[in-house]
Amino acid sequence: MLKSMMLKSNIIIIHNIISPYKTLLFNALHVAYDNFKVLYISESEHRREWEIDKDDIKFPYYVMFIVPADEVSPISLFHKTWRTLNVFKPEILIIDGYNYASSWAGLFWAKRNKRKTILWSSSNEDDHKRIFYKELIKRFFVKRCDAYNVYGTKSKDYLIKLGAKAERISIIGNNTDNAFYYNETMKWKKIRDTLCQKYAVPAHNFLYIGRFSEEKNIFTLLDAYKKAIEMSDEWGLILVGSGPQKRAIEEYIQKQKIRNVLLPGFQQKSEICKFLAISDVLVLPSVSEPWGLVVNEAMASGLPVLVSKRCGCYPDIVRDGINGLSFDPFDKDELYSKMKEIVEKKHDLRGMGEASLEIIKHYIPERAAEVVMETIKLVLRESE
Repeated sequence: MLKSMMLKSNIIIIHNIISPYKTLLFNALHVAYDNFKVLYISESEHRREWEIDKDDIKFPYYVMFIVPADEVSPISLFHKTWRTLNVFKPEILIIDGYNYASSWAGLFWAKRNKRKTILWSSSNEDDHKRIFYKELIKRFFVKRCDAYNVYGTKSKDYLIKLGAKAERISIIGNNTDNAFYYNETMKWKKIRDTLCQKYAVPAHNFLYIGRFSEEKNIFTLLDAYKKAIEMSDEWGLILVGSGPQKRAIEEYIQKQKIRNVLLPGFQQKSEICKFLAISDVLVLPSVSEPWGLVVNEAMASGLPVLVSKRCGCYPDIVRDGINGLSFDPFDKDELYSKMKEIVEKKHDLRGMGEASLEIIKHYIPERAAEVVMETIKLVLRESE
């Protein structure tokens, strides 16, 4: 009976924008089960600079708005989502997050039409300062969903606090294209010395990849780095990215006379591996980070990682003393001391990089798709 229900069940995934890493998961889902469609608000939003290659998309999808997602009014989004669901009439709704009007339209539509809902959540309790009335609103949403998929342990703990039952939450783990990052990085590592000369960086480098924005805590990283290399010219810092703090960061580096810092700007996926190849440790100092997919990318490239304890990927894929180190992002001295230990060769970076490869090999789209399918089966069993 369950098998026949699976074959005919129409599933809609409500998502915000087309994103490369989610495309991997959706493609894997399409292989496992082809009767689903992704309902996007828009193709992109203003703060995203990545290129979208639609040839990579192997699953059916529908985009509701031509303009960027952050230009769509909540009222328009709610009504458009409701009307679209009336056309597609899904048996199961997978709702990615609760921040958009499309998520609320999906929840209310499902309740009105007696359909099952699965919430995908990446939020952690320490993402932001929590305000009691907003938490009550989230609790209202969470408690009305039938099952849940989350990236990691922190997200699961937060959902439980919001009223979800632990036994109905499954961890899918965040994932990326491990093979691509490994193969491309190894290719560029063969000419590492040449690349170091091209970019005028030292033989060893710390690497940051991400937006230049307040929650990323880049000034704390700069201060810790400056202090850690006071007695060494062998290490540099590469800051890959762009964002609202770009000019302030450039001015701070000049004013503080911080040596050996490279700012190559935002880089597409095809170029990222060059910087992974000339780096020795990835640093992610964020004070707010739902997961931190760059950690997956660095680990898939064989790098050890130095990661803030506020990042959602800690402690799931960041193991202290095994494949990297963690730190309190509000403690400059702790980050400095960890970076200084690395500069002073007190850690086996090669061994940590090998451990990263071993850990991250389990975080792949196919495995995440299996967990999603089990969650779908769970809610379908209750519909029998």
